[in-house]
Amino acid sequence: MRLSEVLGTRLRKLNLLGQNEKTVFVQTRKRLTLFYSIILTSFLAVFVTLTLFVFYMVITNDQEQALRLLSDREVSMAERALIGSGGAWREQEHRSLMGNQVFYYLTENDGHLIINQDKNDELHGHYVALIKGWVTDGIEVRRMAINISKNDPLYEKYKNIDMDVLVLARPIIHEGQRIAMLYMAVDNAFYSSIIKWIVVVFVSFALAFSVMGVLLSRWMARRTLKPIEIAYNSQKDFVSNASHELRTPLSVILSGVEVLGMEADKENQFMMKTLGTMKHEVKRMSGLITELLALARSDAEQDAAGLKKQLFDVRPIAEQMIESFSKIGSEKQIALKLVAPEKMVVYGDRDKLAQLMYILTDNALKYTQPGGHVEIALEKHSSNKLDEFILSVKDTGIGILPEEQLKIFERFYRTDKVRSRKEGGFGLGLSIAKTIASAHKGEITVESESGKGSVFCAKIPLEPDTTSI
Repeated sequence: MRLSEVLGTRLRKLNLLGQNEKTVFVQTRKRLTLFYSIILTSFLAVFVTLTLFVFYMVITNDQEQALRLLSDREVSMAERALIGSGGAWREQEHRSLMGNQVFYYLTENDGHLIINQDKNDELHGHYVALIKGWVTDGIEVRRMAINISKNDPLYEKYKNIDMDVLVLARPIIHEGQRIAMLYMAVDNAFYSSIIKWIVVVFVSFALAFSVMGVLLSRWMARRTLKPIEIAYNSQKDFVSNASHELRTPLSVILSGVEVLGMEADKENQFMMKTLGTMKHEVKRMSGLITELLALARSDAEQDAAGLKKQLFDVRPIAEQMIESFSKIGSEKQIALKLVAPEKMVVYGDRDKLAQLMYILTDNALKYTQPGGHVEIALEKHSSNKLDEFILSVKDTGIGILPEEQLKIFERFYRTDKVRSRKEGGFGLGLSIAKTIASAHKGEITVESESGKGSVFCAKIPLEPDTTSI
Protein backbone atom coordinates (compact mmCIF):
# COMPACT_ATOMS: atom_id res chain seq x y z
CA MET A 1 0.00 0.00 0.00
CA ARG A 2 1.25 3.50 -0.81
CA LEU A 3 2.56 5.66 2.02
CA SER A 4 0.02 8.40 1.33
CA GLU A 5 -2.83 5.88 1.51
CA VAL A 6 -1.52 4.48 4.81
CA LEU A 7 -1.30 7.98 6.28
CA GLY A 8 -4.74 8.87 4.99
CA THR A 9 -6.29 5.68 6.46
CA ARG A 10 -4.62 6.28 9.83
CA LEU A 11 -5.78 9.88 10.00
CA ARG A 12 -9.29 8.87 8.97
CA LYS A 13 -9.48 6.67 12.07
CA LEU A 14 -8.24 9.53 14.22
CA ASN A 15 -10.92 11.94 12.98
CA LEU A 16 -14.09 9.97 13.64
CA LEU A 17 -15.53 12.80 15.71
CA GLY A 18 -16.51 14.80 12.61
CA GLN A 19 -16.21 18.39 11.56
CA ASN A 20 -17.03 20.20 14.78
CA GLU A 21 -15.79 18.36 17.84
CA LYS A 22 -17.34 20.92 20.18
CA THR A 23 -20.79 20.09 18.85
CA VAL A 24 -20.09 16.37 19.09
CA PHE A 25 -18.87 16.61 22.68
CA VAL A 26 -21.83 18.82 23.67
CA GLN A 27 -24.33 16.44 22.08
CA THR A 28 -22.64 13.40 23.64
CA ARG A 29 -22.59 15.11 27.04
CA LYS A 30 -26.30 15.88 26.73
CA ARG A 31 -27.08 12.27 25.77
CA LEU A 32 -25.07 10.92 28.69
CA THR A 33 -26.74 13.39 31.05
CA LEU A 34 -30.16 12.34 29.77
CA PHE A 35 -29.23 8.66 30.06
CA TYR A 36 -27.95 8.98 33.63
CA SER A 37 -30.92 11.18 34.59
CA ILE A 38 -33.42 8.64 33.27
CA ILE A 39 -31.72 5.83 35.22
CA LEU A 40 -31.60 7.80 38.48
CA THR A 41 -35.13 9.18 38.08
CA SER A 42 -36.53 5.75 37.20
CA PHE A 43 -34.87 4.21 40.25
CA LEU A 44 -36.21 7.03 42.43
CA ALA A 45 -39.72 6.71 40.97
CA VAL A 46 -39.78 2.96 41.60
CA PHE A 47 -38.46 3.44 45.15
CA VAL A 48 -41.04 6.14 45.99
CA THR A 49 -43.89 4.17 44.42
CA LEU A 50 -43.03 0.99 46.31
CA THR A 51 -42.53 2.88 49.58
CA LEU A 52 -45.88 4.68 49.26
CA PHE A 53 -47.58 1.41 48.36
CA VAL A 54 -46.14 -0.28 51.47
CA PHE A 55 -47.21 2.66 53.66
CA TYR A 56 -50.70 2.57 52.21
CA MET A 57 -51.05 -1.18 52.67
CA VAL A 58 -49.77 -1.05 56.26
CA ILE A 59 -52.11 1.78 57.27
CA THR A 60 -55.08 0.20 55.47
CA ASN A 61 -54.51 -3.22 56.99
CA ASP A 62 -54.18 -1.72 60.48
CA GLN A 63 -57.48 0.12 60.08
CA GLU A 64 -59.32 -2.90 58.74
CA GLN A 65 -57.88 -5.17 61.42
CA ALA A 66 -58.94 -2.76 64.17
CA LEU A 67 -62.46 -2.56 62.69
CA ARG A 68 -62.73 -6.36 62.46
CA LEU A 69 -61.68 -6.77 66.09
CA LEU A 70 -64.26 -4.18 67.17
CA SER A 71 -66.94 -5.99 65.16
CA ASP A 72 -66.21 -9.28 66.94
CA ARG A 73 -67.30 -7.75 70.27
CA GLU A 74 -70.25 -5.93 68.71
CA VAL A 75 -71.59 -9.07 67.00
CA SER A 76 -71.69 -11.07 70.23
CA MET A 77 -73.50 -8.21 72.00
CA ALA A 78 -75.95 -7.79 69.09
CA GLU A 79 -76.68 -11.55 68.99
CA ARG A 80 -77.37 -11.58 72.73
CA ALA A 81 -79.70 -8.60 72.35
CA LEU A 82 -81.65 -10.19 69.48
CA ILE A 83 -82.23 -13.57 71.09
CA GLY A 84 -81.71 -12.79 74.76
CA SER A 85 -83.39 -10.76 77.44
CA GLY A 86 -84.86 -7.32 77.21
CA GLY A 87 -82.01 -5.91 79.26
CA ALA A 88 -79.56 -6.75 76.57
CA TRP A 89 -81.83 -5.14 74.00
CA ARG A 90 -82.14 -1.95 76.02
CA GLU A 91 -78.34 -1.93 76.39
CA GLN A 92 -78.00 -2.03 72.62
CA GLU A 93 -80.56 0.71 72.10
CA HIS A 94 -78.82 3.06 74.53
CA ARG A 95 -75.23 2.21 73.61
CA SER A 96 -72.98 5.09 72.57
CA LEU A 97 -70.57 5.30 69.65
CA MET A 98 -66.91 4.96 70.55
CA GLY A 99 -63.95 6.94 69.34
CA ASN A 100 -64.07 7.68 65.67
CA GLN A 101 -67.17 5.57 64.94
CA VAL A 102 -69.51 7.26 62.48
CA PHE A 103 -72.54 4.98 62.68
CA TYR A 104 -73.73 1.63 64.03
CA TYR A 105 -76.67 -0.07 62.30
CA LEU A 106 -78.42 -3.34 62.94
CA THR A 107 -80.91 -4.40 60.26
CA GLU A 108 -83.24 -7.28 59.64
CA ASN A 109 -82.70 -9.51 56.63
CA ASP A 110 -85.04 -7.35 54.57
CA GLY A 111 -82.96 -4.22 55.34
CA HIS A 112 -85.30 -2.73 57.92
CA LEU A 113 -83.34 -0.84 60.58
CA ILE A 114 -83.61 -2.37 64.03
CA ILE A 115 -81.01 -0.25 65.79
CA ASN A 116 -79.44 2.88 64.33
CA GLN A 117 -76.96 5.16 65.97
CA ASP A 118 -75.40 8.07 64.10
CA LYS A 119 -72.61 10.40 65.00
CA ASN A 120 -74.34 13.11 62.99
CA ASP A 121 -78.12 12.94 62.69
CA GLU A 122 -78.09 15.40 59.76
CA LEU A 123 -76.27 12.85 57.62
CA HIS A 124 -78.42 9.85 58.56
CA GLY A 125 -79.89 9.60 55.06
CA HIS A 126 -76.44 9.62 53.48
CA TYR A 127 -75.20 6.94 55.90
CA VAL A 128 -78.16 4.68 55.12
CA ALA A 129 -77.54 5.14 51.39
CA LEU A 130 -74.08 3.61 51.82
CA ILE A 131 -75.46 0.26 53.12
CA LYS A 132 -78.61 0.06 51.03
CA GLY A 133 -78.82 -3.35 49.36
CA TRP A 134 -75.52 -4.48 50.82
CA VAL A 135 -75.92 -8.04 52.09
CA THR A 136 -73.03 -10.42 52.57
CA ASP A 137 -72.43 -13.89 53.98
CA GLY A 138 -69.02 -13.00 55.33
CA ILE A 139 -67.13 -9.97 56.60
CA GLU A 140 -66.67 -7.20 54.05
CA VAL A 141 -64.84 -3.89 54.48
CA ARG A 142 -65.23 -1.05 52.01
CA ARG A 143 -63.78 2.45 51.74
CA MET A 144 -66.55 4.86 50.87
CA ALA A 145 -66.97 8.59 50.40
CA ILE A 146 -70.10 10.45 51.39
CA ASN A 147 -71.00 12.64 48.43
CA ILE A 148 -73.37 15.51 49.06
CA SER A 149 -74.88 17.04 45.93
CA LYS A 150 -74.83 20.79 45.38
CA ASN A 151 -78.61 20.85 45.53
CA ASP A 152 -78.59 19.42 49.06
CA PRO A 153 -79.10 22.06 51.82
CA LEU A 154 -76.23 20.46 53.72
CA TYR A 155 -73.77 21.02 50.86
CA GLU A 156 -72.49 24.42 52.01
CA LYS A 157 -71.94 23.13 55.54
CA TYR A 158 -69.98 20.01 54.62
CA LYS A 159 -68.40 20.87 51.24
CA ASN A 160 -64.93 21.47 52.77
CA ILE A 161 -65.04 18.45 55.10
CA ASP A 162 -63.45 15.16 54.07
CA MET A 163 -66.29 12.60 54.29
CA ASP A 164 -64.20 9.46 53.79
CA VAL A 165 -65.35 6.44 55.91
CA LEU A 166 -64.37 2.80 56.35
CA VAL A 167 -67.51 0.63 56.46
CA LEU A 168 -67.79 -2.98 57.67
CA ALA A 169 -70.71 -5.27 56.89
CA ARG A 170 -71.11 -8.54 58.80
CA PRO A 171 -73.97 -11.01 59.16
CA ILE A 172 -75.19 -12.09 62.61
CA ILE A 173 -75.54 -15.86 62.56
CA HIS A 174 -77.62 -17.89 65.03
CA GLU A 175 -77.88 -21.66 64.75
CA GLY A 176 -76.54 -21.49 61.21
CA GLN A 177 -79.04 -18.90 60.05
CA ARG A 178 -78.51 -15.21 59.32
CA ILE A 179 -80.82 -13.33 61.60
CA ALA A 180 -79.60 -9.78 61.01
CA MET A 181 -76.89 -7.62 59.42
CA LEU A 182 -74.42 -5.45 61.33
CA TYR A 183 -72.98 -2.33 59.75
CA MET A 184 -70.25 -0.27 61.38
CA ALA A 185 -68.33 2.72 60.02
CA VAL A 186 -65.32 4.63 61.30
CA ASP A 187 -64.06 8.02 60.22
CA ASN A 188 -61.20 7.51 57.77
CA ALA A 189 -60.45 11.20 57.13
CA PHE A 190 -57.54 11.32 59.54
CA TYR A 191 -55.77 8.38 57.95
CA SER A 192 -56.55 9.68 54.48
CA SER A 193 -54.96 13.02 55.36
CA ILE A 194 -51.88 11.18 56.70
CA ILE A 195 -51.57 9.25 53.44
CA LYS A 196 -51.97 12.46 51.43
CA TRP A 197 -49.30 14.23 53.45
CA ILE A 198 -46.99 11.26 53.08
CA VAL A 199 -47.54 11.38 49.30
CA VAL A 200 -46.84 15.13 49.23
CA VAL A 201 -43.66 14.74 51.30
CA PHE A 202 -42.35 11.83 49.25
CA VAL A 203 -43.14 13.52 45.93
CA SER A 204 -41.44 16.71 47.12
CA PHE A 205 -38.37 14.76 48.15
CA ALA A 206 -38.50 12.88 44.85
CA LEU A 207 -38.56 16.14 42.87
CA ALA A 208 -35.70 17.56 44.93
CA PHE A 209 -33.64 14.42 44.48
CA SER A 210 -34.51 14.39 40.76
CA VAL A 211 -32.99 17.86 40.38
CA MET A 212 -29.96 16.68 42.33
CA GLY A 213 -29.89 13.60 40.10
CA VAL A 214 -29.79 15.76 36.96
CA LEU A 215 -26.94 17.82 38.39
CA LEU A 216 -25.14 14.62 39.39
CA SER A 217 -25.75 13.23 35.90
CA ARG A 218 -24.19 16.32 34.33
CA TRP A 219 -21.16 15.96 36.58
CA MET A 220 -20.86 12.26 35.75
CA ALA A 221 -21.16 12.98 32.00
CA ARG A 222 -18.45 15.65 32.16
CA ARG A 223 -16.21 13.36 34.19
CA THR A 224 -16.77 10.50 31.74
CA LEU A 225 -15.98 12.60 28.66
CA LYS A 226 -13.00 14.46 30.14
CA PRO A 227 -10.40 11.77 29.31
CA ILE A 228 -11.86 11.44 25.80
CA GLU A 229 -11.65 15.20 25.21
CA ILE A 230 -8.05 15.22 26.43
CA ALA A 231 -7.20 12.28 24.16
CA TYR A 232 -8.92 13.92 21.19
CA ASN A 233 -7.14 17.24 21.72
CA SER A 234 -3.87 15.35 22.02
CA GLN A 235 -4.41 13.53 18.72
CA LYS A 236 -5.48 16.81 17.08
CA ASP A 237 -2.26 18.44 18.26
CA PHE A 238 -0.37 15.39 17.03
CA VAL A 239 -1.92 15.69 13.56
CA SER A 240 -1.03 19.39 13.43
CA ASN A 241 2.53 18.86 14.70
CA ALA A 242 3.12 15.83 12.50
CA SER A 243 1.88 17.74 9.47
CA HIS A 244 4.28 20.58 10.22
CA GLU A 245 7.18 18.18 10.73
CA LEU A 246 6.45 16.33 7.47
CA ARG A 247 6.33 19.40 5.24
CA THR A 248 10.09 20.07 5.34
CA PRO A 249 11.30 16.54 4.53
CA LEU A 250 8.66 16.22 1.80
CA SER A 251 9.86 19.47 0.25
CA VAL A 252 13.44 18.18 0.37
CA ILE A 253 12.42 14.86 -1.18
CA LEU A 254 10.46 16.61 -3.93
CA SER A 255 13.40 18.90 -4.71
CA GLY A 256 15.73 15.89 -4.77
CA VAL A 257 13.43 13.97 -7.12
CA GLU A 258 13.19 16.96 -9.47
CA VAL A 259 17.00 17.32 -9.51
CA LEU A 260 17.40 13.61 -10.20
CA GLY A 261 14.87 13.93 -12.99
CA MET A 262 16.91 16.68 -14.64
CA GLU A 263 20.17 14.77 -14.26
CA ALA A 264 18.85 11.29 -15.10
CA ASP A 265 19.35 9.54 -18.39
CA LYS A 266 16.22 10.34 -20.40
CA GLU A 267 16.59 7.11 -22.32
CA ASN A 268 16.40 5.00 -19.17
CA GLN A 269 12.62 4.50 -19.14
CA PHE A 270 12.57 2.51 -15.89
CA MET A 271 14.41 5.27 -14.02
CA MET A 272 12.26 8.01 -15.51
CA LYS A 273 9.08 6.06 -14.68
CA THR A 274 10.27 5.45 -11.13
CA LEU A 275 11.16 9.11 -10.61
CA GLY A 276 7.79 10.15 -12.06
CA THR A 277 5.97 7.83 -9.68
CA MET A 278 7.98 9.13 -6.72
CA LYS A 279 7.27 12.73 -7.71
CA HIS A 280 3.55 11.99 -8.05
CA GLU A 281 3.37 10.30 -4.64
CA VAL A 282 5.35 13.06 -2.90
CA LYS A 283 2.97 15.65 -4.37
CA ARG A 284 0.00 13.59 -3.19
CA MET A 285 1.41 13.46 0.33
CA SER A 286 2.21 17.19 0.21
CA GLY A 287 -1.40 17.84 -0.76
CA LEU A 288 -2.65 15.73 2.14
CA ILE A 289 -0.34 17.51 4.59
CA THR A 290 -1.51 20.90 3.30
CA GLU A 291 -5.17 19.95 3.79
CA LEU A 292 -4.50 18.55 7.26
CA LEU A 293 -2.74 21.74 8.28
CA ALA A 294 -5.64 23.79 6.95
CA LEU A 295 -8.07 21.61 8.88
CA ALA A 296 -6.04 21.88 12.09
CA ARG A 297 -5.82 25.66 11.72
CA SER A 298 -9.56 25.86 11.05
CA ASP A 299 -10.34 23.88 14.21
CA ALA A 300 -7.99 26.00 16.29
CA GLU A 301 -9.30 29.28 14.92
CA GLN A 302 -12.89 28.20 15.35
CA ASP A 303 -12.20 27.25 18.95
CA ALA A 304 -10.61 30.65 19.62
CA ALA A 305 -12.94 32.65 17.38
CA GLY A 306 -9.78 33.68 15.53
CA LEU A 307 -11.27 34.92 12.27
CA LYS A 308 -9.66 38.09 10.95
CA LYS A 309 -12.71 39.82 9.53
CA GLN A 310 -12.47 42.86 7.33
CA LEU A 311 -14.22 44.62 4.48
CA PHE A 312 -12.87 43.61 1.07
CA ASP A 313 -13.87 43.22 -2.59
CA VAL A 314 -14.25 39.54 -3.34
CA ARG A 315 -14.43 39.84 -7.16
CA PRO A 316 -10.66 40.34 -7.75
CA ILE A 317 -10.01 37.23 -5.66
CA ALA A 318 -12.46 35.25 -7.77
CA GLU A 319 -10.84 36.54 -11.01
CA GLN A 320 -7.38 35.61 -9.76
CA MET A 321 -8.60 32.16 -8.77
CA ILE A 322 -10.12 31.55 -12.21
CA GLU A 323 -6.83 32.62 -13.76
CA SER A 324 -5.02 30.09 -11.59
CA PHE A 325 -7.38 27.31 -12.65
CA SER A 326 -7.39 28.29 -16.34
CA LYS A 327 -4.51 25.95 -17.18
CA ILE A 328 -6.24 22.96 -15.57
CA GLY A 329 -9.47 23.94 -17.28
CA SER A 330 -7.77 24.11 -20.69
CA GLU A 331 -6.10 20.74 -20.20
CA LYS A 332 -9.44 19.13 -19.30
CA GLN A 333 -11.38 21.20 -21.86
CA ILE A 334 -13.62 22.64 -19.16
CA ALA A 335 -14.94 26.19 -19.53
CA LEU A 336 -14.71 28.42 -16.44
CA LYS A 337 -17.15 31.32 -16.05
CA LEU A 338 -17.52 34.02 -13.40
CA VAL A 339 -20.90 35.68 -12.81
CA ALA A 340 -20.55 38.63 -10.44
CA PRO A 341 -21.12 42.40 -10.25
CA GLU A 342 -18.21 44.75 -10.91
CA LYS A 343 -17.74 45.25 -7.20
CA MET A 344 -18.71 42.84 -4.47
CA VAL A 345 -17.72 44.05 -0.99
CA VAL A 346 -18.19 41.55 1.83
CA TYR A 347 -17.22 41.34 5.49
CA GLY A 348 -15.29 38.28 6.61
CA ASP A 349 -11.93 36.59 6.77
CA ARG A 350 -10.33 37.31 3.39
CA ASP A 351 -8.05 34.27 3.35
CA LYS A 352 -10.70 31.88 4.59
CA LEU A 353 -13.35 32.96 2.08
CA ALA A 354 -10.76 32.76 -0.69
CA GLN A 355 -9.93 29.24 0.45
CA LEU A 356 -13.66 28.39 0.49
CA MET A 357 -14.00 29.59 -3.10
CA TYR A 358 -10.86 27.68 -4.13
CA ILE A 359 -12.07 24.41 -2.55
CA LEU A 360 -15.49 24.51 -4.22
CA THR A 361 -14.02 25.38 -7.62
CA ASP A 362 -11.27 22.74 -7.37
CA ASN A 363 -13.88 20.14 -6.37
CA ALA A 364 -16.05 21.08 -9.36
CA LEU A 365 -13.11 20.75 -11.79
CA LYS A 366 -12.14 17.35 -10.40
CA TYR A 367 -15.54 15.81 -11.01
CA THR A 368 -16.48 17.51 -14.30
CA GLN A 369 -15.84 15.56 -17.47
CA PRO A 370 -14.03 17.05 -20.52
CA GLY A 371 -16.30 19.35 -22.51
CA GLY A 372 -18.24 20.49 -19.45
CA HIS A 373 -18.30 23.86 -17.75
CA VAL A 374 -18.03 25.32 -14.24
CA GLU A 375 -19.78 28.55 -13.25
CA ILE A 376 -18.85 30.59 -10.16
CA ALA A 377 -21.52 33.10 -9.11
CA LEU A 378 -21.19 35.86 -6.49
CA GLU A 379 -24.24 37.74 -5.26
CA LYS A 380 -25.87 39.44 -2.30
CA HIS A 381 -29.32 38.60 -1.06
CA SER A 382 -31.22 41.02 1.14
CA SER A 383 -34.33 40.30 3.16
CA ASN A 384 -36.12 41.78 6.17
CA LYS A 385 -34.37 39.43 8.58
CA LEU A 386 -30.98 38.73 7.02
CA ASP A 387 -28.48 39.99 4.43
CA GLU A 388 -26.25 37.32 2.94
CA PHE A 389 -23.26 36.92 0.66
CA ILE A 390 -23.95 33.91 -1.55
CA LEU A 391 -21.20 31.99 -3.32
CA SER A 392 -22.43 29.28 -5.65
CA VAL A 393 -20.38 26.93 -7.82
CA LYS A 394 -22.25 25.05 -10.52
CA ASP A 395 -20.78 22.23 -12.59
CA THR A 396 -21.88 19.70 -15.20
CA GLY A 397 -20.02 16.85 -13.58
CA ILE A 398 -20.93 13.33 -12.48
CA GLY A 399 -23.32 14.48 -9.76
CA ILE A 400 -23.90 13.05 -6.29
CA LEU A 401 -26.40 10.40 -5.23
CA PRO A 402 -29.08 11.60 -2.74
CA GLU A 403 -27.96 9.19 -0.01
CA GLU A 404 -24.41 10.55 -0.23
CA GLN A 405 -25.24 14.25 -0.14
CA LEU A 406 -25.45 14.28 3.68
CA LYS A 407 -22.07 12.55 4.01
CA ILE A 408 -19.87 14.51 1.63
CA PHE A 409 -19.07 17.16 4.27
CA GLU A 410 -17.67 14.55 6.64
CA ARG A 411 -13.93 14.33 6.97
CA PHE A 412 -12.26 11.81 4.64
CA TYR A 413 -15.52 10.87 2.94
CA ARG A 414 -15.27 10.39 -0.83
CA THR A 415 -18.16 9.50 -3.12
CA ASP A 416 -15.95 7.92 -5.80
CA LYS A 417 -12.86 6.59 -4.06
CA VAL A 418 -11.14 5.40 -7.23
CA ARG A 419 -11.67 8.71 -9.02
CA SER A 420 -10.73 10.71 -5.90
CA ARG A 421 -7.49 8.78 -5.56
CA LYS A 422 -6.73 9.36 -9.22
CA GLU A 423 -7.45 13.09 -8.94
CA GLY A 424 -5.44 13.37 -5.71
CA GLY A 425 -8.35 13.98 -3.32
CA PHE A 426 -8.41 12.89 0.30
CA GLY A 427 -11.97 13.80 1.30
CA LEU A 428 -10.96 16.85 3.37
CA GLY A 429 -11.79 19.76 1.08
CA LEU A 430 -15.56 19.96 1.62
CA SER A 431 -15.08 19.38 5.33
CA ILE A 432 -12.76 22.41 5.45
CA ALA A 433 -15.27 24.40 3.38
CA LYS A 434 -18.07 23.63 5.84
CA THR A 435 -15.82 24.55 8.77
CA ILE A 436 -15.09 27.94 7.16
CA ALA A 437 -18.79 28.60 6.50
CA SER A 438 -19.72 27.59 10.06
CA ALA A 439 -17.00 29.84 11.49
CA HIS A 440 -18.69 32.75 9.66
CA LYS A 441 -22.07 31.62 11.12
CA GLY A 442 -23.13 30.57 7.65
CA GLU A 443 -23.98 27.32 5.95
CA ILE A 444 -23.12 25.35 2.84
CA THR A 445 -25.60 23.22 0.92
CA VAL A 446 -25.58 21.05 -2.18
CA GLU A 447 -28.14 20.33 -4.86
CA SER A 448 -27.21 17.51 -7.18
CA GLU A 449 -28.52 14.86 -9.52
CA SER A 450 -26.45 11.88 -10.53
CA GLY A 451 -25.08 12.33 -14.04
CA LYS A 452 -26.29 15.94 -14.36
CA GLY A 453 -23.93 17.94 -12.17
CA SER A 454 -24.03 19.71 -8.82
CA VAL A 455 -24.52 23.16 -7.33
CA PHE A 456 -22.70 24.01 -4.09
CA CYS A 457 -24.03 27.10 -2.37
CA ALA A 458 -22.35 28.84 0.58
CA LYS A 459 -24.39 31.49 2.41
CA ILE A 460 -22.45 33.87 4.65
CA PRO A 461 -24.36 36.42 6.81
CA LEU A 462 -23.23 40.00 6.22
CA GLU A 463 -22.60 42.66 8.81
CA PRO A 464 -25.19 45.48 8.68
CA ASP A 465 -22.72 48.10 7.37
CA THR A 466 -21.86 46.10 4.21
CA THR A 467 -25.35 45.98 2.71
CA SER A 468 -25.18 49.49 1.34
CA ILE A 469 -21.72 49.15 -0.22
